[in-house]
Amino acid sequence: MNEQQFINEVRQYAMDHYTKGGWDYVVEAWSDGDILEYYSEANGNTKKAFKAISKVVKERFDYAQEISNA
Repeated sequence: MNEQQFINEVRQYAMDHYTKGGWDYVVEAWSDGDILEYYSEANGNTKKAFKAISKVVKERFDYAQEISNA
């Protein structure tokens, strides 16, 4: 999978999960460059890159939930 395919896959996943677990933030606020950073850091390993993105999305969502519940 090349860089553009990975970006498209992440964007499609984010759209499909827009209302779940913070993926709306990826759709609304992340640039292609933001996504590509994870791909590059994972040396093109798409599973590793997607896992890292998922972790960041979850952490941000959990933090936002904590603030909302305070």
